[in-house]
Amino acid sequence: MADLFPNPDTGEQQNSLHTLLAAIDLETAQEVMLDSRLLKERAARNIRKKKPCITFLLGQDEMALPIDSVHEIGYLPPVTPLPNIPPWIRGIVQIRGEIMSVVDCSLLFGIREASHLLRPSYILFANKDLRFCLMADRITGVVNVDEQQSPLQPFSTEYGEHLLRLSSLFKGVYLVDKRKVYILDDDKMGSSSLIVTWQ
Repeated sequence: MADLFPNPDTGEQQNSLHTLLAAIDLETAQEVMLDSRLLKERAARNIRKKKPCITFLLGQDEMALPIDSVHEIGYLPPVTPLPNIPPWIRGIVQIRGEIMSVVDCSLLFGIREASHLLRPSYILFANKDLRFCLMADRITGVVNVDEQQSPLQPFSTEYGEHLLRLSSLFKGVYLVDKRKVYILDDDKMGSSSLIVTWQ
């Protein structure tokens, strides 16, 4: 313990009370910082990272896209058809002054025949340099994907052989509350050579 009394040899006090308290404060502050850092690290490990995804229907199947790649949703405005393009590109639309291609993934991947809905919906998809309107039969809402609590299941043909061609773009299948949601990988969609070629 520090000596608080004057040194008989020098006649001066070696350590003042102020110096002792400052040393204690310094030592305590370092321990508090260490405890705080450990608590933050432990909390970060325990926090579940939920990722919100926009859910929508393609035919009878519920799909989802991470919300980071969805810039807008709504009812699809009138589509202007274009000549000499594949049938899965329905044409172009104007959204907020920007001309966009309209992609029908159901036709592209052979999920079903062309939809004749009076008011189909759209999802404005954006990833890297790729932007297009993805046709959807209906926007169904949002699902918070919690991969720590419910890991995504890999796609298998038991979920439906009609989705096999689209399955290369799946991140996985999310099963929650008797729902089966196919989570699309936005990076794979954004780099899909088939879609990018016809952008």
